[in-house]
Amino acid sequence: MNSNSTEVERRIKRYWYIDGFGELMAGGMFLLLALYFSAQQYFGDQSSVGVILQSSFVLILIGGLAITRRLINTLKMRVTYPRTGYVEYEQKSEMQRRLLAIVVAMVVAVITVLISRRINRIDSLVAMSGVLVAIVLVVKQGWSAKVLRFYLLSLISLLLGILLSISGLPRGYNLGTFYGLMGTAFVISGTLTLIRYLHDNPLPVEDKNG
Repeated sequence: MNSNSTEVERRIKRYWYIDGFGELMAGGMFLLLALYFSAQQYFGDQSSVGVILQSSFVLILIGGLAITRRLINTLKMRVTYPRTGYVEYEQKSEMQRRLLAIVVAMVVAVITVLISRRINRIDSLVAMSGVLVAIVLVVKQGWSAKVLRFYLLSLISLLLGILLSISGLPRGYNLGTFYGLMGTAFVISGTLTLIRYLHDNPLPVEDKNG
C-alpha cells in the first residue's frame, strides 16, 4: 500500500515538470545570479554599486523566487492545465518541504557569499557551488520525482564546478560563468521539454456542433 502511494506521489511530482516551465524559470534565476556576480566583480566590492549589490543579495534571491513561482503558476494555468488537466498536489507536508527547501537555499546562498568574502581564491567556492547544485538536483528532483534529465543537469553542474575551479578567472566572473552556463543548460532543457510537450499535447478542439 505504501509503495503504491509513493508511486502516485512521484507521478504527481513528475507532472509538475512535464512542461519544462520549472527549468525555464530556474534557468532565468541562474542567469540573474550570473549577472549579479559578474556585476559585483566588474564594479568591485568597495564601489557604491558593489555595496548595494552585496546588501541586496538576499532580497534579490527572495524576490526572484517569488516571481519565478508566480510565473510558473501563470504559465501552467494558460498552457498546461487546458491541455492535460490540473492536478492538486500542494498538501500541507509538501508545502512544508518546499518552504524548508527555500530556507535551506537561502542559508546556503548567504553562507556562500560570506565564504567568498573570506577566501582570496575562488576555486573552492565554485567547486562547492557545483557540488551543491548537483546534490540538490539529484535529491530533490531526481530522487523524489524520478525525472531523468535532472541527473544530466546535475552531472553538468558537477563538471562545471570542477573545470571552473581551475580556470583562474576572477572571483565574480568565475561564479558568473558557472551560473550563466548552468542557466543556459536549464533553459535548453526546459525549451526542449516544452516543445515536446506542446507537440504531444495539442489543445483540444471544441465541438462546434455542441
